[in-house]
Amino acid sequence: MSKEEQNNSSTEEFINRINKQKGRTSPQIVSKSKYLSAHQEKSWNENGFILIPHFSSDDKCEEINQTVIDIVRSMAERTKEFNLAYIDQGHIGIREMKPSEKVENIEDEMSKVFRLHQKGILNEFIKREDLLNVIEDILGENIDCFLSQFIFKNPGAWGQPWHQDSSYFPFDRSPQVGAWLATSPATKENGCLVVLPGSQKEPIHEHLPDERPGSNYGYTEIKDHNFEKEIPLLLDTGDLLLFHSFLMHKSYDNKSNRRRTAMVYHFAETGTRFGDIDSPTNEWISVRGKGLATTYKNST
Repeated sequence: MSKEEQNNSSTEEFINRINKQKGRTSPQIVSKSKYLSAHQEKSWNENGFILIPHFSSDDKCEEINQTVIDIVRSMAERTKEFNLAYIDQGHIGIREMKPSEKVENIEDEMSKVFRLHQKGILNEFIKREDLLNVIEDILGENIDCFLSQFIFKNPGAWGQPWHQDSSYFPFDRSPQVGAWLATSPATKENGCLVVLPGSQKEPIHEHLPDERPGSNYGYTEIKDHNFEKEIPLLLDTGDLLLFHSFLMHKSYDNKSNRRRTAMVYHFAETGTRFGDIDSPTNEWISVRGKGLATTYKNST
């Protein structure tokens, strides 16, 4: 089998696994909130997201950015790249399939880094009381963080097509909550997020391969939908977006000459179980309540 045939087979297998989630629905309504304001509760129930301005300071965001850059440089020094990936000390770094035209350091050609929430400043964030209070009103008092990723959106990087995060999460319950911290400004020019308000009320749609030549592995696309009511989310450094895992969203291409960065976490109710196999990018850490996620076993 040629390398091209292997890649096609791997992509087909991945898409088939993703589309096993097609048709799933999720509970929608949050009520009797303990911590959410009336405005936040309404936004979650109607739109599928909550925007919290100025959640982190500029200094803290810069510290996060530099921490991840240091991790990436260390990975590149200590390990060899394999299929556009670096794996070191529990972290997984993925290079862009379509790297920036101007590459001076390894971070200039990176796409994402996963499994960052084990320790240090990147772990401290997921234990913030003000963050967990809001998430508790959505998921309940027992909360795990199971996924973290830092997004380097370097100049020239393509955006990710329309998708629903729950298509990647073969879990036995929903929703999950994404927490997207803008660690630099997010604008239309540099590739901000775009959402379709209210789409979290819909089932998971079919996701097809991103057919753009050189698109990043794992990118899929919803094509059976009208997205005329899309809304770009323009964020300042330190703004936090909390969003439902069924919410349809995408991002624009980065057409600017500056990097757009974000630190993203995903949270689930403690006790959540996954399907046949959990993703290697996931790492389950209990952050509130009774759970110790490291004791989980695959569901049968």
